[in-house]
Amino acid sequence: MACAGRWAWLLALCLAWASTTARAEAEAEDHVQAVTRTVLGILGYTRWPADSAVLRLCVTGATAYASGLMQSSGQMVGTQRLDVRRVEIEQLKATDCEGIYLGDVEELQWRSLMRREAGRPLLTISERSALCRIGAMFCLRRQGEGPGFEVNLDSVARSGLRISPKVLQLARSRATP
Repeated sequence: MACAGRWAWLLALCLAWASTTARAEAEAEDHVQAVTRTVLGILGYTRWPADSAVLRLCVTGATAYASGLMQSSGQMVGTQRLDVRRVEIEQLKATDCEGIYLGDVEELQWRSLMRREAGRPLLTISERSALCRIGAMFCLRRQGEGPGFEVNLDSVARSGLRISPKVLQLARSRATP
């Protein structure tokens, strides 16, 4: 009888762990999808100096939330077809992409990329908020139930891109407690 009680306790413990793990996985997937919607929204409200039928977004570095973006390749963002591809930061060329989604990249690599791409209309979105302080245009951050983001207005102004004031206002309103 004591053995049956131990097994029941062990089974209950395993079920509780499985339930917690499933809930955590569901929350992580929800966050990935929310980040995807946020990034697609930023892309949709951005205008490049030269229109093209394809909007190329390069994903670089170890990312936590890019899986939804990778699955979004081929869908329409405004009037452009989205082409999402993973590229090593050292392999990025000036004409590879109109936007870069950055995961975990070292600041030295980031600064080198920005020197190479200076003067080019390139949208930059980072999972690391530290990169906004050194030139990334948008930096994602977790805020309450969903993703928020901050914006580097200086980088936006120097980019040559036109970004809807609605996006900039959203970043400002989310930054205010």
